Order: sequence, then C-alpha cells, then structure tokens
Amino acid sequence: MGPPGGLDHRPAGRAGRADRQGEGAMQVVCLSERFDLKALFGAAFAGHAPGLELCRPEEADAAAVRHAFVYDPGPQDFARFPALELACSWGAGVDALLLHPGLPDRLAVKRMTDPEQARQMAGFAVYNVVGWSRRLWDYPARQSAARWEETPTVAPSDFPVGILGMGNMGRACAAALRGLGYPVMGWAGRARREGGIEIVSGDGGLAYVAQTSAAVICVLPLTAATRGLLNAAVFADMRSDAILIQLGRGAHLNEPDLIAALDAGRPAMAALDVFQTEPLPPDDPLWRHPRVRVTPHIASAASPENVARSIAAGIAAWERGERPEGLVDRAQGY
Repeated sequence: MGPPGGLDHRPAGRAGRADRQGEGAMQVVCLSERFDLKALFGAAFAGHAPGLELCRPEEADAAAVRHAFVYDPGPQDFARFPALELACSWGAGVDALLLHPGLPDRLAVKRMTDPEQARQMAGFAVYNVVGWSRRLWDYPARQSAARWEETPTVAPSDFPVGILGMGNMGRACAAALRGLGYPVMGWAGRARREGGIEIVSGDGGLAYVAQTSAAVICVLPLTAATRGLLNAAVFADMRSDAILIQLGRGAHLNEPDLIAALDAGRPAMAALDVFQTEPLPPDDPLWRHPRVRVTPHIASAASPENVARSIAAGIAAWERGERPEGLVDRAQGY
C-alpha cells in the first residue's frame, strides 16, 4: 500500500539525475531543531558516505537539494526546500515525523535500518528475560549484605515469551530468545506462521499472548492503532508472575494504568526503557516503584557510521529508481 494519493514515493527515470549537481558530492540538508546533525555525523559521512555532503540549512542549495537527514525538524524546515524528495530519519521510529504539520504529502520518508541496532535490541530483550526468569536481579542486594542465598529459577522451556511487533526488531528478539530455549509467540497486524513462530493478531490474539506469556515484550511501531495499547485491560490479562518489557515507544504505555496494575500484583514486574516524557522527570513515581526497572532509552542505538551507511544506501537506491530499505508506508505509519 502506498502513501496518500496513490503515490508509491519511488522515483522514475532517475538515471543521470545525480550528474546535474556536477562532479562533487550530492548535498543532503540536515533538518533538526534539537541537534547539529552535521557536527554529530559529518565525520562518519565523510568516511562511509563520501558521495554525500551533509549541509546545514544555510549551506544548502535550497532550490536544488533533494535529500534531507532529519530529526525533530522545525515547523518551516520542509517549506524552505521545495525540491526535497526523500527525508531520511535518524531514528527507527518515525511517528513524530509523520505527524509534523509541515511534512509534504509528496515527500517520501525513510526510517533508519541497521542490523546492528536490531541485534542490540535483541540483546537487551534477552538481558531482561534472563534477568527475570533466573531472578538475577535478587543478587546485588545479597552481595551487599554478604548473604549466600540462591533463588529458585525457571527453565527457559517453561518460560514462554510473547513479542508485540514482529518487524525487524521483533524478529531479532525472537531469534535470540529461541536460541536460548525460550518458547516465543508473536502478535502483529496479520496472523501467520513465520520461521516456526506462531503470530496472532487482533484483540483476541493480544489477550491470549498476555494470558499465556511469562514475559511480554513490546517492540511495536507507534501508530494510531497501537497508541495506548499497553493499558489496564492488557495488564488484567497478564500472569501474576509475568514481566512487561517495554522497548517500543513511550506512547504505547498508559503509565498510570501500569502503576495501578503493579500495585495490584499483575504483572509482577516491569522493565521500561521508553516513556511518555523523556527524560523521565525526577519526581515521576516510576523511578521509585519497587517493581519497576528504569533505563534511559538505551536498548539500542545506531552508531554514526551505521547511520551514514544506511542513509547512503537509501539515497543510492532512490537515485537508481529502486525502493530504499526502510521506506515508510505513510498510510500504515511505519
């Protein structure tokens, strides 16, 4: 399915287009209110994407530049560059970008794709699943008390894991966990069987995953359908010994509902890496809740070198008239 208006946001007849800018590198304008993207990524692009020249807005040829590197762009940024065709996001999540009031309908959007980032996410999911299933988090306090005491654990084969979202991140998490012997089930927009994993869908499928999983991992994209998905109804279905591992987007989670559910004993624990407000305010009750583990949005991060490679590959594909990896279906939101 293509973006609104039936456009598929792929170039046609692009051969030779890059030559119009001459023999030099192709300009890529950096659009961000929060960061100087050129300062952060200039060296990586010089080393790994030498055919591209990162430019600040005032340095770019406003009438000719066709590609942008974006993260939290300003309200008028897109209007300043009418020839833009492809916006490459620094982040894997593009929900905020797609809601930008100045984002033109004609503009294609590419999200960050990085196999290393998916492996990092999988490692972080494994860390939390193993930490909870083997009760490894009990031991720092015992070490401080010089107390030699073992906690009974659960074998991986008896610890089913449900993964909400079976895209690149979800598949990487599933592969890593299955490799350690954990049974895995997925939940996504379309029911299917993929790589030996049963993937269910719909409200009934979500309830089933919540009811049967000892760990529920969220790595969903944020869309209108998934906003607020982790709420009181889901928590009421979860097992009393289960852990919620929230690695998706902050707006997936109804935080007051979670606190109430934890206080009621279902689920037993939550490991949260993303939040409605970031940084998490110092007075937020999640910091001090005894059944919550907080990490500051560090489950995965693309290196500057891999960001440069991903954007260079996407722009090269676009220039050849091909569909770049990570091209966003704006109708679906990811």
